[in-house]
Amino acid sequence: MGKLRYHLRFQIIPGKDVKKNANILANFCLKHHIEEVVLFFAAEEWNNGLLSKKEEDIWFETVKEAKKILEAKGISVSLNPWMTVLHCERGRRFPPDSKFSPMVSPYGEKSKATASFADKNWQRYIFNLYGRFATLGFRVIWIEDDFRYHNHSPLTWGGGFEDEIIERFSKKIGRRVTREEVVKNILKPGHPHQWRKQWMELWREIQLEVARGIADAVRKSSQGKTKLGLMSSYPPVHSIEGRRWHLLFDALTIEGNVAHRPNFAPYSEDLGRNRFRSIMMLDIQKQMRPPFCEVAPEIENFPFTVWNKSDTSTWVDMALALLFGSDALLLNLFPFVGNHPDEEKGIGELLDRSYKSLKWISSKFSKDYALSGIGIPWREEAAEKVEIEKGGSMDELIVDPLPAWKLLLSYGIPACSGTQKVNAIFGNNAYIFEENEMMEMLKGGMLLDGESAKILCQRGLGRYIGVEYEKTLNREESTYSLEVVVDSKSGIRKGIYNTVNLINKFNVFKPSGKTLIWTEVITPEKKVVGPGITLYENSVGGRVAIIVPDYLNPPVLNFYRQTIMQNIIRYLYRDKVPFPLVSGGAYLLPMFFKGAKEEILVVLNGNTDPAIVNIELPAKK
Repeated sequence: MGKLRYHLRFQIIPGKDVKKNANILANFCLKHHIEEVVLFFAAEEWNNGLLSKKEEDIWFETVKEAKKILEAKGISVSLNPWMTVLHCERGRRFPPDSKFSPMVSPYGEKSKATASFADKNWQRYIFNLYGRFATLGFRVIWIEDDFRYHNHSPLTWGGGFEDEIIERFSKKIGRRVTREEVVKNILKPGHPHQWRKQWMELWREIQLEVARGIADAVRKSSQGKTKLGLMSSYPPVHSIEGRRWHLLFDALTIEGNVAHRPNFAPYSEDLGRNRFRSIMMLDIQKQMRPPFCEVAPEIENFPFTVWNKSDTSTWVDMALALLFGSDALLLNLFPFVGNHPDEEKGIGELLDRSYKSLKWISSKFSKDYALSGIGIPWREEAAEKVEIEKGGSMDELIVDPLPAWKLLLSYGIPACSGTQKVNAIFGNNAYIFEENEMMEMLKGGMLLDGESAKILCQRGLGRYIGVEYEKTLNREESTYSLEVVVDSKSGIRKGIYNTVNLINKFNVFKPSGKTLIWTEVITPEKKVVGPGITLYENSVGGRVAIIVPDYLNPPVLNFYRQTIMQNIIRYLYRDKVPFPLVSGGAYLLPMFFKGAKEEILVVLNGNTDPAIVNIELPAKK
């Protein structure tokens, strides 16, 4: 089992007090169980953009001196350069002694401070920067999560549409193209244009070239003793960038070593009920990295202190990270401004109060445990395959598995990444699997929502899910308002009403003669608009359930629907559910871990009310 490791991200600013401040930091670490400091440089408030040669020299000497003092006190030291191409402008500009090509948005906006990944001048700069700092012998040097095309404000969406990349794409496809042509075709409504896949492939090639260059520089400067660590963002958005996670980790691996800092938790205070996202993020990213990878999830509080995020929320983040067998906790708890750590009230006390409980959790869980439950399959190449309707925004390419996680976990039903005996496919995720893959899943159990059912019907698979798609009613086209239970086998008596009054649209289906209908959507006059929940046993031996109304936007969850949902799961598993079902309160989020010799159920109470948890144990094999 794992060991609890606090790794503290901290910035010591240049000046005459570096030695003094490093000693204060070292003493703070020794007092509060911190075994490693990850030194920032040129971060946030002390960042003026990509570094000039003079600025680089100043920061190099600062971290060199701080590292020496920390290591003399027995504290391990890693490094966190705060930027690769630069997160965002905030008034910053390119350094006057360099000529970097700016990032360009899909709409032609040019950044004044963020560089293009394809710019050879910037590539030489970043290789030299990482190579130079690697001579100091850090344990890990991290690559910040600005290593991305998206989210470089004030650019709309992000960048990657620079002339250098347009020229490379022209060579790739054998004819001259313009940025406008590229954007039009990768955002073409309907079936994806072939350029979309080719464009994402080019983006991937460019980032891999940069990753290999950084790794080569660090390998040479450290004689292979320093490992690189990747900081990442939201996988569905990285999918738009053409990211192939295994290729990127391969490119960054040095002498068989690499590290990962998965983003997973909210930066600011959030409701406990929303921790389904954290659970999904920890599980889905676990599938994307090599098994030998060091994992240190980001314990984030930005813009810092309990005025932004409570100690309770931070403890929950740390506990969740350890449940998934993380090697360390990468603590980003201090402001970047450079004040003494012992002057920031409460952070040391938080780490002390948390230590024993977190140590206990780390002793019980390891990477060998796997989350188990309803499968929620997703593909890193999802953005290449999804069909879009309008074609006006890069965000239309997002294929998000999160809604399925939200509905299942909120109702006390365990879920996990990947394909299982029963799988949930919601929304535009129905586009990303080939027909043979979909047919294989249809032989087992499948949970669909109204949108994914519509897509499968349009793909010619309606006969396997028990319905035909007829039409979509937008909110102002119908007076649909209620969902009524019509079959007591749902677990709720006939005649019980639930609201659908606030949902923005409703897909109307015609069920087959053998399809079971548990609920119907009706108008105030009790006119049936269409089926709400259907169940069907298909010709290839599988069972399919469709929940047509969107219960999540806005949320219209309740105990009636929880009972129905858990009975749907029992139906799909033919009353042999292989994992626990949880009830007894709202938002009791289950995590069912399976190891080689034991199974562990963890329930996170996402509500502020206490609850007596009811657990229905798995069916006996």
